[in-house]
Amino acid sequence: MIRDTTLAPYNKWTKPFVSEVAEVINLLKDNGYDSNQLVSVTGIQQKNVNAWTARYKNEPDNVSTIPYPCWCFLCALAGKPNIQSDGDVIEVNVRKVLSYFKPTAFRPNDKFVCPTSEQFSNLIDNDNYEALTTEKLSEVFHWNATNFAHGISQGSLPFLNWSLIVMTLGIDIQKMILKDLLGPVSID
Repeated sequence: MIRDTTLAPYNKWTKPFVSEVAEVINLLKDNGYDSNQLVSVTGIQQKNVNAWTARYKNEPDNVSTIPYPCWCFLCALAGKPNIQSDGDVIEVNVRKVLSYFKPTAFRPNDKFVCPTSEQFSNLIDNDNYEALTTEKLSEVFHWNATNFAHGISQGSLPFLNWSLIVMTLGIDIQKMILKDLLGPVSID
């Protein structure tokens, strides 16, 4: 059982137990994604998953070391998107946003091509989208603002960060990334 306090914006967030992280990972595994497939489609390394779930069978109440953005990402993949905003999305014209980017920007990690700085400039730090600034996104996801801004300016933003941005716009990253789910997946 995943505690509600782990499914909250950063300023109210309680770090999950290793058993809660394991529950999310196991839910994905039970629905068609083994460890190697999860690494491939998410870009999250197995060693990180191992660290975040260490000793969950013997010491389930140990607090996990999982970073907040990674927890948001895993929760979204398990059917609980936008915990950073209590489930709210940033209202945008999704069709217009999709037109800024090539289709390869909306594929799983193993087929993902990062948008260019020019493509990012249509969406982030643009007067058209007040909530989509490097400062605001960094604050919401507890990212290092300098590193995030560098990734945007260089067109080298990590897949996980990009996926979280896409998720904030109401795009279902579970469907975007997990194309071969065996059935509906939800931690609710």
